Amino acid sequence: MKHILLTGATGFLGSHLLEALLTQGYKVTILKRSTSDTWRIDHLLKNVSVHNDNESLELAFEGKAIDTVIHLATCYRKFEETSDIEEMTKANIAFPSEVLIQGIKHGLKHFINTGSYFEYDCSAQPVIESATLKPFNYYASTKIAFDSILKSYSKTLKASTMRLFSPYGEKDNNKLIPMLIKKALSGERLDLSEGFQKIDPIYAGDIIDAYLKCLTSDDYTGYEAFNIGSGQAYSIRDIVSVIEEQLGKRLDITWGDRSLNDYECVYAGIDKARDILSWNPTHTLKKGISKTIEYYRSDT
Repeated sequence: MKHILLTGATGFLGSHLLEALLTQGYKVTILKRSTSDTWRIDHLLKNVSVHNDNESLELAFEGKAIDTVIHLATCYRKFEETSDIEEMTKANIAFPSEVLIQGIKHGLKHFINTGSYFEYDCSAQPVIESATLKPFNYYASTKIAFDSILKSYSKTLKASTMRLFSPYGEKDNNKLIPMLIKKALSGERLDLSEGFQKIDPIYAGDIIDAYLKCLTSDDYTGYEAFNIGSGQAYSIRDIVSVIEEQLGKRLDITWGDRSLNDYECVYAGIDKARDILSWNPTHTLKKGISKTIEYYRSDT
């Protein structure tokens, strides 16, 4: 089996992907910060090779015959301060570039990168991979910068970028859907915007399946970007209704004014991932939220 170098393994999606890779029999080396909280993957650490950021990056590749890098690590700020710029530039441009160049020196064959819809001009829906790039913030600008670097090396190795829409699922960070679920389970009141903003929620299990399909696909060479979303738009009120239906109770919500800091509607065109990767999301919003609720219910 291939030997995979995975960055971001301690995070929400990285922890799910690490478990899936090990279940399928891949050898895995994880590259992480020495200060990272490993609570999501403590039960898996005995099965992987761990390389910290205070060690020479070259040592992560030496003697391992690593075939593929899957890059999930990131430094995210929705609204950056000037004090964030250096850290974001280093984490989102310099670090993956160093991994890429070091990997090529050691015979790397495939680099799977991670991006988001924040990189696109989202004025037309659905958003497809050929849409103009128009970064939403500095974070998206750094992701576009590394993506351009990766693309420039695509004659040397196979390269791909998975542009994720709105991920959710078990062990998530405190984003919209887990926040709604946890507040609902605890009976706390919520203050939200007007709730008509539409997003494209994509369940973690479907995202992981997309990475696994990309890892094994022989249907492209060079560089490709793939949108990974459900392909459908749901308003915040739609999502709240599904959570209420699954829990059998109403959420205590005060609806406010329209959010001026977010896209009014964004959802993915996913035909390219369907055609090239033979990938298709299998979780409806109801099914994905049901699984997520069960996790947080058992965790309380």
